[in-house]
Amino acid sequence: MSVSVILFKSKSCAVCSQVETVYKSAVELYRDKIKSETVDITENIQAAIDNGVMTVPTVIFFKDEKEVKRFSGVVSKEKLEQTIKELG
Repeated sequence: MSVSVILFKSKSCAVCSQVETVYKSAVELYRDKIKSETVDITENIQAAIDNGVMTVPTVIFFKDEKEVKRFSGVVSKEKLEQTIKELG
């Protein structure tokens, strides 16, 4: 059973940098239990299309390669950590 999480962001998105800081802090605590990735949609639009990302920032959680949870917009560190704990 593997858990992974992807943050979709854009360089031109002011909120994205705020969420990225929170995201990195949350996933760092669980780096031995989950895989994490950050995708800049300006550099990899196909990944956004493949995952149905319509807005940034978007954080998608996968369990056994299937999407199980998604947050769009601002999300708290606590919410991210809670979701990681629930899936782990």
